[in-house]
Amino acid sequence: QQSGRNTGDHTQAICACLLELLILHVADHALTQDDAESPAQQTYQRCRQLIESRFLVLHTLNDIAEACHINGPYLCRLFKRYGGESPCQMLLRLKMRHATDLLSGARPLIKQVAKTTGFVDPYHFSRVFKKVYGVSPRAFLRSAHRVISDHDKGQDCLHHFATT
Repeated sequence: QQSGRNTGDHTQAICACLLELLILHVADHALTQDDAESPAQQTYQRCRQLIESRFLVLHTLNDIAEACHINGPYLCRLFKRYGGESPCQMLLRLKMRHATDLLSGARPLIKQVAKTTGFVDPYHFSRVFKKVYGVSPRAFLRSAHRVISDHDKGQDCLHHFATT
């Protein structure tokens, strides 16, 4: 070994194969110039932007489709063709990311975070949050505030994550 790198007999061949695989993967997912400028691609981009800007007031696939002025099945086909997630998955991802931002703030109530992110039932919000992040909002709150508290005391945040 030199400088921590493995320089075995097959290293160069492995790197060449990985590069070829990466190029093939990019080529499979690349849009042609015609496709990138197609009305369908433009509609997809417009719908993505709309979801990103209005995710707190959108709740269902029908809400999204109605706001985009297209029907639900077509919206799903656009997202399947051009994106890596469905419109509902994107909406949920944005809502959950916003929830983590709110929960990282100054001692929020979980039911208020649920309401702000569009969940009528805080218990349903907690179940969805746990499904997405693997921890309940309450556990996330405790962990987030412990990290902030440790940081305020001058302790190393990395030490906190290494010990939990």
